[in-house]
Amino acid sequence: MSRLLIVSLLAVTLGFRDPGPSSFTIDPGARAELRALWFASIAARGERVACLASHIDGDTVRITHVQPLDDSTVDSLAVGAARSLETCGPPAWQGTAHTHIALYDGQRAYSTFSGADRGVMLAWGQRWRMQGTFCLLFGETSIHCELDGPSGSLIFPSIRY
Repeated sequence: MSRLLIVSLLAVTLGFRDPGPSSFTIDPGARAELRALWFASIAARGERVACLASHIDGDTVRITHVQPLDDSTVDSLAVGAARSLETCGPPAWQGTAHTHIALYDGQRAYSTFSGADRGVMLAWGQRWRMQGTFCLLFGETSIHCELDGPSGSLIFPSIRY
């Protein structure tokens, strides 16, 4: 028996699995689209949501396109999820991005997903039966992204883009 086969069998037997991607990157066009989403959110004084296109390229999640949803039902505290759950699915879209502009200390926006956000992420995974890419913009160039879905979650450190 070859060593590779033995190692593979041991990994399966012991429950080891591929940990998934270790980083994410944002293509230049998607960076511009994310910035536009942030500025639209600031101008409207309310959260905004967008569909997110991404794919896994080796050990990196690559965000390639962002398409804002024009939804007049949003307010400064919440984004309705029904439209994003129906619109932001495969094959064109692999998740969502949204903004957090509300300040928790009068100076900084919330930089992590809220409980309601996590509920939407769970619903997206159940609806589409796959792992999705979810990003949260909490500053002009500050973003937090995660993979989440039926096969588990993967949290990336927040970055400036």
